[in-house]
Amino acid sequence: MLSKAEEIVLLAIWRLDGDAYGVTIRRQVKKDSGKVYTYGTLYGLLRQLASKELIEKRLGPPTPEKGGRRKTYFDLTRNGIASLKEAITEHRRVWKDLGEWSFDKT
Repeated sequence: MLSKAEEIVLLAIWRLDGDAYGVTIRRQVKKDSGKVYTYGTLYGLLRQLASKELIEKRLGPPTPEKGGRRKTYFDLTRNGIASLKEAITEHRRVWKDLGEWSFDKT
């Protein structure tokens, strides 16, 4: 089972479709959820997801803006995709028959 933060980061990586590295993931998380993770928090989550084998790292080509250093990109694994599918199924099951208007009882 994924934490909400793990789910948000996995979705950001999926949406970035091959262009997911620290800066772009952080930007996508903010766009999707309004949350602003520090880089420390973000990289902690990325380490967690990698240890669960839900994402994998790959090095990009050397970049001039990083002084010739390579960016580390992140991609979903099959397990990562399966975890997102399980999360959406769980959300749908829990929220069935409810809409946001259900909470407007006054």
